[in-house]
Amino acid sequence: MTNRTLAVRLDPPLQRDLGAIARRQKRSKSDVVREAIRRYLESDALAAEARKQSLRVSRGRGEADALEFLEHAADWSE
Repeated sequence: MTNRTLAVRLDPPLQRDLGAIARRQKRSKSDVVREAIRRYLESDALAAEARKQSLRVSRGRGEADALEFLEHAADWSE
């Protein structure tokens, strides 16, 4: 896989903080930014999967509630 360059504009406080982290970790700013983006994307993917699972569960519960209601409704009509 070929690396590509991405230009990003940072405000001065963010530049300063990025530089401080890179110096403290003895890494390049590019390495710090790459890791931050990777972590963000992983976190976002996990959050999307959690939302999807939550919807599945809530839909499943909604169906279960509807079936339970229909079962009780059948009992009421007898």
